[in-house]
Amino acid sequence: MSRPVPSHPVVPGQPLRGRHVAVVNWRDLDHSLAGGSERYAWEAARAALEAGATVEYVTAREPGQARVEVRDGVVVRRGGGAFGYYAYAAWRLLRHRRRIDAVVDPECGIPSWSPLFVRRRTPVLLVLHHVHQQQFLTYFPRPLALLGQWLERVAMPRVYRDRPTFAVSDSTRVEMREQLGWSGPVGLIQNGTEAPDLDEDGFLDQDPDRLLALGRLVPHKRVDLVLEVLATLLAERPSLHLDVCGQGPERERLEVRAGELGVADHVTFHGYVDEETKDRLLRRAAVHVCASDIEGWGQVVVEAAGYGVPTVARDVPGLRDSVRDGETGRLVPDPVPDYGPAMVAGLAEATALVLDAQADPAQRATTYAVTRAWASRFSWARMRAQVVEVLADGLGARAPRPPTSSEQSCPTTPTHPSHPARPGVSSAASRCTV
Repeated sequence: MSRPVPSHPVVPGQPLRGRHVAVVNWRDLDHSLAGGSERYAWEAARAALEAGATVEYVTAREPGQARVEVRDGVVVRRGGGAFGYYAYAAWRLLRHRRRIDAVVDPECGIPSWSPLFVRRRTPVLLVLHHVHQQQFLTYFPRPLALLGQWLERVAMPRVYRDRPTFAVSDSTRVEMREQLGWSGPVGLIQNGTEAPDLDEDGFLDQDPDRLLALGRLVPHKRVDLVLEVLATLLAERPSLHLDVCGQGPERERLEVRAGELGVADHVTFHGYVDEETKDRLLRRAAVHVCASDIEGWGQVVVEAAGYGVPTVARDVPGLRDSVRDGETGRLVPDPVPDYGPAMVAGLAEATALVLDAQADPAQRATTYAVTRAWASRFSWARMRAQVVEVLADGLGARAPRPPTSSEQSCPTTPTHPSHPARPGVSSAASRCTV
């Protein structure tokens, strides 16, 4: 992609000063189903803002949400619903294409097709969290699912073939090559986290009988499997308790399932939790269990690791990137063809092994230190610096160097301090979602 001659002076520390950057993402942080991808998109918006740009965040609008509001200096513009958003984003970009200098376009199953609606020389940064080919079949009727698969597999690579493209994990890059036939270069901009400031002996607060499941309560997160793991382990460990932190359309079904399995008295469905409650639950947990079918990265895995909590997870894309098998948790291969009982048995066995290790204070101290060290390798500050570097490069500006691995563990200022809490809504960390 050719670089245009900058029409704005480059200011040290603010290479995007005077520029107008649009972030087009299906949902924003205040959407009831927002999760890690929305946190990622918001951090990209923050990155451009901190680099001096004027930033607008174009997204869908849920009932009750304002059409326009300013959050932390970012103008949030909402329009359309789950599907109408695409028409709204196209209209917004097309109408203002002459003043938009750059676009950040995360793919949430289907991208916003921004290259079709902005000037050809306008830099567009495409970010993929994970490939959604199988998820289309999980969530939509077959005709609509096939259309979604075609749009992601055929149309998207053609529309974005000349645009800078980044994945959030190595697993996603592999999926793009194997499932989408992506032939162009794919960079890597990983998620971040904000590890809490904990004492070295914080492991003493962990309850060896406490399990935790973090995430949106939606089908592909497979919290139902975690309930079955709990039911399997209770025969030998009657004191076990599971905290389910997250909200979503699956909650009622999962509560019914807990009753069917006879574990209702051993499960607490917390739904939305504020920062204080989330902090308390993470400090107390001994093991985090994540049974998702697929993740882009595994945001809650690293969030739990920041509290010294190991994760038992399926060996699937995203989770195999965020869990270091045998060090920060355990990865369980998906059995073939016995996908049901054998998978639960594998997850239960791995969880039991980690629980046994966590019962030993010395081993728990070691795991606590190792998992926290792993989490410290990822920060939103580094992610934001990388986003600015890509945008500035596309605009012919000069961006500051991203922090090194030794620098990136330093916590930055609190994220989203002006976001008020409302039921079912907060940052990805507060909501315990991915």
